[in-house]
Amino acid sequence: MKKILAMTLALTMTSLMFASCGNKDDKSEPEKKTTTTTTAETEAPAEVTPAEDEAPAETTSEEDAAAKVDNSNWKPLSAIADSLECYDNASLTFAADSDVTGIITTFYEGTDEVKPGEDGYKGDEAKINFSVQEVAGIPMLKCDEEIYDTEDTANNGHKILKIKTDMNKLFASQPELMDDIFTIKVELVAIAKDQAVYDNGLGPVTVAWYGGAMGSNNNGEWAGNTATIEMASDSGEGWCNQWAHTVTTARIGISENAKFNHEYETNYTTVMAWVVKNDIDLYIADIVFEDDAGNVIKVPDGAIPGGASYEKEELVDADSDGIIEYDEDGKVVLEK
Repeated sequence: MKKILAMTLALTMTSLMFASCGNKDDKSEPEKKTTTTTTAETEAPAEVTPAEDEAPAETTSEEDAAAKVDNSNWKPLSAIADSLECYDNASLTFAADSDVTGIITTFYEGTDEVKPGEDGYKGDEAKINFSVQEVAGIPMLKCDEEIYDTEDTANNGHKILKIKTDMNKLFASQPELMDDIFTIKVELVAIAKDQAVYDNGLGPVTVAWYGGAMGSNNNGEWAGNTATIEMASDSGEGWCNQWAHTVTTARIGISENAKFNHEYETNYTTVMAWVVKNDIDLYIADIVFEDDAGNVIKVPDGAIPGGASYEKEELVDADSDGIIEYDEDGKVVLEK
């Protein structure tokens, strides 16, 4: 009996011990899981919170700063030289002392009629002073308009520039060469000297738009304009450039009336620039004459003599801060 009781007591104590170990293990695992979960929940917000705190600061900073407008198309005056397309293989270029007197002139020059600037003149032709000026290191013929109609408030006194090149004088030593000219290319540069004038006010210092026409006048008969001159400083970013450049091409060979003939008493290449309301200087960088196969016909050496002296002018870039102005949203505005 004692043995039975002892065995029963031993079994009971053993069961309690196993039960006690089982409970300890059951509590241990949940505690570990709880600890891991708690750590993750504690650390995650710590990582997210700084990011959430920083994001508004960055957004606010961007909102406070005005949006940047791409002005990458702006180029200084020094870039004009690299923009020239025909200069290296042109028929005619200019030297610093080139004397164009009597060779490149205005329409009115040499006539007996009342001339622009004289009393009684009622026409629309501009008075032009020619000189050779250096533009970005390149000697070019400057066609400087002289304002004479101070009562013209509609166009601020500006008139139509009418320029002619005497082909008979240019090819005087080899006149037959002009008979083969099929195509004429005139490379032009325009530089704004003051703010563009729009219908709704003043714009930045830019060419904005500048246009005209090119043609020929042979044997005293107007053959009409055979090419259109059109240039703009830039079509985006609020017309951002102070200067503009173009090569105007006239294929006079397609019209018998427009072609040159060395037997004619007169042969002229003509260039005209339409009226603009602000002060823009027009420059002829070079002229190219080609035959019907595209071969360049060079002007005979010495066609334009040297020896002229001109008062030199210095070209200065407009203040870069004044070329384009922005409103508070960073958008380009024209009015100053």
